[in-house]
Amino acid sequence: MTIVKASDLINEFGDNSIQVVRVGYFEKQPNLEKDSYQTNLSAFIFPISGLAKIQFDDEIYVAEPGKVIHGCQNKQISFNVLGNEKFKYINIYYISYSNCTNTDYIHSVFEMKIKNYDLVIKSLNNILEISNKSEITSKLKLQIHINLFLRKLFSEQNYKIHDSESDLVSDIIEFISKYYMEDISLKKLSGRYGESINHLSYVFYKYTKIRPIDYLIKYRMAVATRLLEEGNSVKKVASAVGYNDEFYFSRLFKKHVGVVPSKIKNKNISVITEGENNEW
Repeated sequence: MTIVKASDLINEFGDNSIQVVRVGYFEKQPNLEKDSYQTNLSAFIFPISGLAKIQFDDEIYVAEPGKVIHGCQNKQISFNVLGNEKFKYINIYYISYSNCTNTDYIHSVFEMKIKNYDLVIKSLNNILEISNKSEITSKLKLQIHINLFLRKLFSEQNYKIHDSESDLVSDIIEFISKYYMEDISLKKLSGRYGESINHLSYVFYKYTKIRPIDYLIKYRMAVATRLLEEGNSVKKVASAVGYNDEFYFSRLFKKHVGVVPSKIKNKNISVITEGENNEW
């Protein structure tokens, strides 16, 4: 999973030339076998309705309206529609002529939440109409419209989606619940949300009375406890919750839970970690 820093994303796509190949509208039916193939282009995926799990090699994303997912070439992609509703979406396919930069979003898979998503879809439908025309001038117009569209999409104003501090905190909590197994640091959270480290930590503590990284650790320990109770090895559990060093994980687990992880695995002791409740 690539954690996106808004300013870097704007700079990279602003500094590099992309050639639009085509724009397409697609529907995928529920209750079908997983659709899988190799990508040969980069693309932005804009969900219109429905819900789907999209996997690029080992990276999994949940596609839903309000979110755009970027996929790159040479990935094994698969779609799995969730629920009983069709998954409808619009793709913008492109080729990049990228220069060397400190970031490499163009050749990465990532997701972004977008505000004013209804307006985004309206703009995409206009672009889709242009792309369906065969005139040579339409191809030129398509390239210009998409360049303007992407520039607006990547603007700081559009990326910064939080109308209140509580929205920011809720989004961080949701992000941690999805990606707790990844390499998450306060610096990376700061970059993702376009906030300073001190301000992000202050706001999170203001609403939760816990710092973001402490919350991440406690969340990981709660997940680890469940996995240990299911009989998984300490090494496997450590890796599953984001720790490559099982001995470091064991020390951290003992500090936060009160017992070593092997004791839970061997004796199947049920533990409720601090801050977790077994009732809603």
